[in-house]
This record gives sequence, C-alpha cells and structure tokens, in this order.
Amino acid sequence: MLNNTALEKLKAHAKIVGETAQSARTSIVRRVFNDSLNKLWRDLFVRLAPTEPFVPAFRVPETDSKDFAKLETVHRNGRKGGTPGAMLSAGTLNTAALTLFLALHFSVGARLPWLGLDDPVQNMDEVHIAQFAALLRTISRTHGTKVVIAVHERTLFDYLKLELSPAFEKDRLLALELRRTAGESTQIVPDLVTYLVDAVAA
Repeated sequence: MLNNTALEKLKAHAKIVGETAQSARTSIVRRVFNDSLNKLWRDLFVRLAPTEPFVPAFRVPETDSKDFAKLETVHRNGRKGGTPGAMLSAGTLNTAALTLFLALHFSVGARLPWLGLDDPVQNMDEVHIAQFAALLRTISRTHGTKVVIAVHERTLFDYLKLELSPAFEKDRLLALELRRTAGESTQIVPDLVTYLVDAVAA
C-alpha cells in the first residue's frame, strides 16, 4: 500500500498531467477552430446550400477560456441561431459535415496530393450533388488535388461519373466499378474517361 507521501506525489503528478493536457487541447482549439476556419467553412457551406438561412459555425473560445469550441448556427443577418441539429435538416446537416471536413482539410494543410471521400452525397438531391461535383472539380483544378470518391449506389455512381467527366483536355477520370456475384470473386471494371471535344460546340 502507498503511504501518504507517495499518494500525494502521485496526485501532484496527475494534476500536472491534467493541466498539461488541458493546455495542449486549448492551444489546438485556438489554432484550428478559429475565425479563419469559420470563414472557410461558411464559404464552402453557402456554395452547396445557397438558400439555407442558417450557417453552421464554431463559437470560438475567448483567449482566457478553457472551453472547447462549440457548434452553433448563425443567421445570414448576423443573429445567433440554435444548434445545427435544431436548425438544419438531415440533408443540410450532411452538407455541413461534408463542408467542415473540406474546411479542416484546407486549414491544416494537405500532406498528401489526394482527398478521399466515402459516400459523401447521402441525403443530397440532384441539384446539391451537381453543386458538390462542381466544387470538387474546382478543388481539383485549383489545388492540383486528386479526388477519390467511393459511392455505394449504382445510380449515384453513374450520375457522378457524368457530372465529373473531364471538361478540359488534360483532365482524366478513372471510374472503378466493383462487381460481385454469388460464388465468384470480386471483379474490378475500370473505365478511364478522357476529354472529348463537343462536336456541336466545335
């Protein structure tokens, strides 16, 4: 058993560890969850949800606060709204999460030349999917990022393949379809799509 002196030393060490962890967390929150992230998140969100009156944001902690950044919404006229869960529909919440992911990706600096997205268009209608595809095209061209998207529905696969088809001569789209039938191994069917000159436009 520990005597009182050893126990007090352990408690003191635990307190130091706790304070250090809190300080590190606060430092990360202030560095990442800031007004710059909120602006980038807002710009991306508004691009995909141009008619939504409430925009999600992080309430940035005060300089001397130990609180973690909290989610909120802000009306476009500047008034505070409720939480995103209370103010946004399920589809718009998905858009908020997706655009936050993209905002964080650009805020921390890319370490790899690609961006991976797993089934990112859940609960989106065709208009929002088209807007999302246009945003991905812009990201790819502006930042030289290779975008990898996984979808689980054939209709979405075909739709995104059409929306993301190359619009410029140097663009390429590699569509990989995974097929599997009972008793057989999975087949990978590749389709490399290149830029085609529009005969009508030409």
